[in-house]
Amino acid sequence: MIYLWIVTVIYMLLGNALSTHASDTTYLTVTFICITAILLLFALLVGYTEFFLVIFAGYAARLGLLLVDLYRQDVFQIPHSGTDTENFYATGLLVAEDMSLLGESVYGGVYSHIIGILFNIYGDDRLFVQYLNILLAITAILVVIRIFRVIGVPHRVQFILVGFMCFFPHSLIFSSILLRESVISLLVVLSLYCFIRWFTYKERLAAFMSVVLLLLAASFHSAIIGVLIGYLFGFIFYKHDKQAFRFTVTSVVPFGLFALIMTYILVFPGVVMGLPLFNKFQQVLDNNETLYGAVTASRGDTAYLTGLEVSNLLEVALFSPIKILYFIASPMPWNVRNLEDAISFFLDGAFYLLVVVMFVRNFGQIRRRPLVAILVLSVLAGWLIFGLGISNAGTALRHRFKFFYIIIIAAGALLSKAYSESPEGARTEIEEIGGDPYEKAHPGGDIVTESAVHKGTGGVHPGERI
Repeated sequence: MIYLWIVTVIYMLLGNALSTHASDTTYLTVTFICITAILLLFALLVGYTEFFLVIFAGYAARLGLLLVDLYRQDVFQIPHSGTDTENFYATGLLVAEDMSLLGESVYGGVYSHIIGILFNIYGDDRLFVQYLNILLAITAILVVIRIFRVIGVPHRVQFILVGFMCFFPHSLIFSSILLRESVISLLVVLSLYCFIRWFTYKERLAAFMSVVLLLLAASFHSAIIGVLIGYLFGFIFYKHDKQAFRFTVTSVVPFGLFALIMTYILVFPGVVMGLPLFNKFQQVLDNNETLYGAVTASRGDTAYLTGLEVSNLLEVALFSPIKILYFIASPMPWNVRNLEDAISFFLDGAFYLLVVVMFVRNFGQIRRRPLVAILVLSVLAGWLIFGLGISNAGTALRHRFKFFYIIIIAAGALLSKAYSESPEGARTEIEEIGGDPYEKAHPGGDIVTESAVHKGTGGVHPGERI
């Protein structure tokens, strides 16, 4: 995929060079789409052969939705394409015309600034900018596959989850319209890849980059910072030599201080509102004046829990599970107003409810497997922060997708354990794996050069793949 992004940069420079001679870059963009499609095809055939058909089909579906969104809205209106997407586009054009706005607070924040920079370099070509969202989404899926390989997720499980990522309805939609979900999701996935390299190989640079990338994602939407809670839990408590958590005075004290600081910030958020990273929290509080007002705010046609009243921190804690539940599953069946709401629940909300069931049913395994525990903690912390500040089903549906890939990776680790214990599974917890005999017994399975199963993940300890 690196070559594909190099071509993207080259085309941006070409667009900039041609802008002095022609204002319309549509034909240039069409050639860009054709060339990147061919490059993607070769990249999949070489590095991801087994996933070639499903990923390329997902790419084609996204491209089709993009063209419908731009050119055939009179025939079909893509869900979630409307107010936000048009405002992002309009603000991006304003930034492109006046680059001094890069230092100002604008609608859409960092994302609108980036769109403005792209328009300024390449020209006013929404097709080009919107197509980049598709490339970001496909790149995120390929990074997830790399993570699967690092933690030893069996091929059969990988194939199921890759197909799910490629055709999950809101993954298709959010990567085909002009929203910031694709760029945030990719930054989160890259951050996870770096964190897992630290977890698996103890790479300190990877640990640093995992935090940097996550902070970049949080610059697009502050609440994604909740994932950092899971990271810090891992950095402080996980011991590589023991492949387990160790709770000692030297580890509990710093995490306890961090927990106190985070609690203080939640109660008195004004202390950090001046920092760019917390711009979204500032917007929420500006609209609601207090934390309690933000928790109980209800705006829009799909508002939920409209009668909820919160006046102190204890009530916030008591109602937070309900807020989280509504955040991950809305529109609830009893709040369904039309067919679109029903589809949203069954094709999206129901998935996240099943995720909760999966976490609860596998609680014992999660406790015994540090990596999965860290991922689950990251998801729950993010859900809590988003859940407290959101009371609208449409907004909730978009924001919970930001945790989609973390959930997929956690599911891959859990399903790997189930696969290894099944009669058809490839290996047991401490099974020694040979070369050719193993392949004969399990054709099409993963072959690795290292033999021990990694206890922290439940998958085979990563080695060089043949």
